[in-house]
Amino acid sequence: MDVFIMILGAICVLIGVAGSLLPILPGTPVSYIGLLLLLAVDGCSFSVQFMLIILALVVLQQILNYVIPIWGVKKYGGSKAGQWGGVLGLLVGLLFMPWGMIVGPFVGAVLGEMMAGKNTSDSLKAGFGSFVGNLLTTVSGLVLSGVMAYYYFAEVFRLVV
Repeated sequence: MDVFIMILGAICVLIGVAGSLLPILPGTPVSYIGLLLLLAVDGCSFSVQFMLIILALVVLQQILNYVIPIWGVKKYGGSKAGQWGGVLGLLVGLLFMPWGMIVGPFVGAVLGEMMAGKNTSDSLKAGFGSFVGNLLTTVSGLVLSGVMAYYYFAEVFRLVV
């Protein structure tokens, strides 16, 4: 049974890493589920403190997934129209993976700003802010999922060897 749980946990961790790059999948929460599964294996040495710290980081990263892109638009002079445009652009961009998730928020923020009456230069700045925000959330999710994958596979190796 332990082998089955380890394999299922490994699948979750790997899906979590992929989900950090593909916004369709909830990356860090799925990686965390993999860690939780490993707790059911006899001899797993993850402490409660470790699991709570990782959980706090997962929750924080999920909140930042929504806050940072909006902050990016604001930081570069964008308005609510640019923020909503960036969100809608991301949703439409999901239909055109993988480039759509990169280009979509940028184009959406630019179009949102232009529809609100901003000039092209200001609209492009807001679009760049949306791009930077989405890039930061992607990188933070990838790093956190990577850390969880490292601890998962290090623990599996320790248990097996």
